[in-house]
Amino acid sequence: MNPGITASLICPACGQAFLSVQQSMEGMAQCPHCAHNAPRGHFGTQAQVAGVMQVRRRVSQTQPLQNMTAPVFQPPQNTAPQPAAWPGGQTMPVQTPTASIARATLQHSQALMPTGAPPPPPSQENMTLPHLRTSSWRGAFIMLAFLVVCGAAVWLWWDQANAPAISKSAAASPPPVMAEIRQTPIVARTETAHAWVEPPDITAISADVKALVTEFFAADTPERRAACIHDAGKHSAEIEAQFGAAAAGKIELRLLARIPGMPLFVPGGQPAPLFKVVTSKCPNGALIRLETGADGKRRIHWPLLFETHAATLASFMNQQDAEAAWFHVGLRPSHGLDIPAELRPKYLTFDVQVSANSDPHFVACVERDTPLGRFLDRETEWGKAYLARLLVRKLDVQADAPCLLVIDCEGAQEK
Repeated sequence: MNPGITASLICPACGQAFLSVQQSMEGMAQCPHCAHNAPRGHFGTQAQVAGVMQVRRRVSQTQPLQNMTAPVFQPPQNTAPQPAAWPGGQTMPVQTPTASIARATLQHSQALMPTGAPPPPPSQENMTLPHLRTSSWRGAFIMLAFLVVCGAAVWLWWDQANAPAISKSAAASPPPVMAEIRQTPIVARTETAHAWVEPPDITAISADVKALVTEFFAADTPERRAACIHDAGKHSAEIEAQFGAAAAGKIELRLLARIPGMPLFVPGGQPAPLFKVVTSKCPNGALIRLETGADGKRRIHWPLLFETHAATLASFMNQQDAEAAWFHVGLRPSHGLDIPAELRPKYLTFDVQVSANSDPHFVACVERDTPLGRFLDRETEWGKAYLARLLVRKLDVQADAPCLLVIDCEGAQEK
């Protein structure tokens, strides 16, 4: 063995000898037998074992034993040479030296301690607490948790950064264009206006209208004509004066058709299919709707047919000092462009229809800040047509069309 290159070390854990490159005392060495890893100074050498043997021989010569056999030091097997025998062929028993002499002479090494002695405590620099030991799965778990936290932080940042932008864009977007802006406060509609009503059977109603109108104009007796009119007993005089023998000339039926759309009653909101009748005396076309009687049969509603066929509202507007009167009319909310601009904030305006082709044209006005104005504002919506019976009088204003002032509405809940 060349002590300048390699050294024979003895493992303090398993007691086996092995060769190692000469290192400094602070360098780390590892046993190839048991994989014990410790600084170089913790491993014993062959020279140290031989020095211990010489010391033990001198101690045994100066202090002979008296009938006592001291424990024999047993070096590790197959690692160190056996001590030489004493003269006479007998081996001199070697007394184990005290721990203080051996440890004062040599460096601390577990391989130099007597067999059976407890090993010294591990070095603080090589001892690692169990909870401080790391493993691959723990590192992977920590990395995964870190990525989850980072992802959550990025998501929260993105949500906070984009939420105000969305709110601002929504706030900056222009409001929808309203067809009409009314200054009166919005009040909830009545339950009757929102009540769901089963839609009418248009096919059956159309068939009844065709049969009734054909029979009415073909009738040659008051009884046949009365059978086609709802509640004919109240209107027999008007029926005969308009279509009976007393009428000036025979009225011929020229056209019967259904009017597109379906107006609603005011109040109530029930749909009412509407038809037009063009005759030889009413080229603009009269309005017809059916009314269901107590017997369950549908018949012609006479007031609407009579007023639109005879143009009673136009005659009323031509009178100079006409008193207020009731009329059945069709209504549609309007902007009031026919009346002066300074009067539009004061009135709610409606286009009035009293013929099939909306000719002649009238404008109905109702004061906003009145119970009737608030009632009609709740019961009507923009873009829809309505049927109502109104109490009106002429409104003397400079306008592009004849104006009516609405005083009352049949069925109004506010007066």
